[in-house]
Order: sequence, then structure tokens, then C-alpha cells
Amino acid sequence: MKNVAFLGLGAMGVRMAANILKAGYQVTVWNRTPSKAEQLVINGAKLAETPRQAAQNADVVIAMVRDDHASKEVWLDPDTGAFNSMKQGATAIDSSTLSVKWVKELHQHASERNIPFIEAPVSGTRPQAESGQLIYLVGGTQEAYESSKELLETMGSVINYTGEMGNGALAKLCTNTLLGMQVATLAELISTLQRQQDSDVEKIISALSSTATWSASANSISTLMLKQIFAPMFPVELIEKDFSYMLEATGHTSPVIEAARDVFRKGIDTGIGDENMTAVIKLYQS
Repeated sequence: MKNVAFLGLGAMGVRMAANILKAGYQVTVWNRTPSKAEQLVINGAKLAETPRQAAQNADVVIAMVRDDHASKEVWLDPDTGAFNSMKQGATAIDSSTLSVKWVKELHQHASERNIPFIEAPVSGTRPQAESGQLIYLVGGTQEAYESSKELLETMGSVINYTGEMGNGALAKLCTNTLLGMQVATLAELISTLQRQQDSDVEKIISALSSTATWSASANSISTLMLKQIFAPMFPVELIEKDFSYMLEATGHTSPVIEAARDVFRKGIDTGIGDENMTAVIKLYQS
């Protein structure tokens, strides 16, 4: 039986770790706020005081944290970082949404320590994490991917191998960019429809949903906007972060992506950064 260390118990991580535990693995968890691990501990997980302590006896160490800075801290902190204590042959997996530049740098740090490493960001939000239906976008060596696939299948329903290191991050950033563009566009379109006298917004949206231009994501996005439900599943501030990472990766002017990113930046500036990304419709409803 593999011993798994899971670092980061945010809204996604706590659900992912729970599914690993349900699958019968021995799980040690760490989180900056230990109280978030309470239910996992009740269900059999061990709680570590630091990433380094969590990683000591693990066969696989998984990180699911907020951004590049948090990733660097959990893996590389000179006192508490997980890389300091990983045993020979253990595999490191980062499932955070990171920049391409940092993923490649992190891979280099792992290589210098002879630690097999894959990037494994996921597509999906809290419901998919809860039900083990995440979609993985894995980058790294074929060997490390194959050895980790069974574990990833405890948390995901589709495990995509994208090739060399950095491809997983690119795939995830492209995914979130496409998603965010739909959110920004639908916020403007729905607000425009709502301002039209005598328009039946729900019927118009229903008609749009039958056309080839509609997407599965657009269904949930439009429903949340129309019902004014903004409880965070994918907060404004996080998708703005992903747009910034995408723009960093392009290396040149990307006016459409920049325009969409600016919608979420404005949302942060107006105080809705911690609300769901669909809350940007508020920007057009004053």
C-alpha cells in the first residue's frame, strides 16, 4: 500500500485527499491552517506539522496550493520544504495551477535531487473534486506518468498525458483562459439582455443554448449569473491569477486575453475578488 502525503487542504485539496483516503491509501496531510484537516484525521489521515514532516515516509507527495509562491514554499523552503525529506524513489506531483516558467524551474530542482516529478493540474471545481471526477492534464516523463496514473485515478475520471514538462501547465492555463473568456462575455451579454425592455432573458438564453456556439460551461455560468449565486467555487482572484500566468506564457501582446483579464482585475478592485468568477456580472448591473 502506498503512503501518500498531501500538501494543501483548500477547497479542492481537502476533497482530493479525502478520495485518496477512501481508496485505501495511507495518507498524511499538511495545511497551513491545521483545523481544515480535522475531518480527514477523523477518517484516518495523519496530520503533519510541516511539508517536510509529511513527506518523510511518503511514496508519493502531492501539492495542491494557490500559486507559484505557495508551491515554492511547500517544496523548497530550507527548513520545512518537502524536498528536504523525500526518500529515494518517492515521486513528487504538483496539481496546483502554476506558471509554465515555475513548473519547469520546479522540475529542475527535483531533477537535481533525483526526485521523479510530474505536473498534474486539474480541470474541475469543488463538485468534481468531491466526486472524484476531475480531469487531469499531466506533463513529465512517460515513466513517472505511468507510475502515478493509478493514484490519480482515485481523484479523476480522465487522465490526459500532455507530454513534456510545461505542457500540463499550458493546457491548464488555456483551459482556464477559455473558461474565463466565456464568463466575461456572458456577463456582458446577459447584462445587455437584462437592459432591453420587454426581453425575456431566460428564453433567449435557452434558445442560445440550442445553438452550436454554446458550451457545457456556458450552461452553469449563465445559470449562476441569472440566479445571482456567487458562492465561491472558482473565485475571481484565482482566475485573474491564471490569466496573468497565461499572458506571461504567451511572450507577446495578446489583446483579447488581456481584455478578458482586465474584467477580473476590475472585479478585484471593486471588492469581489473572493466571490465566484461569475460575480463579474455585477460590474455591469449598477
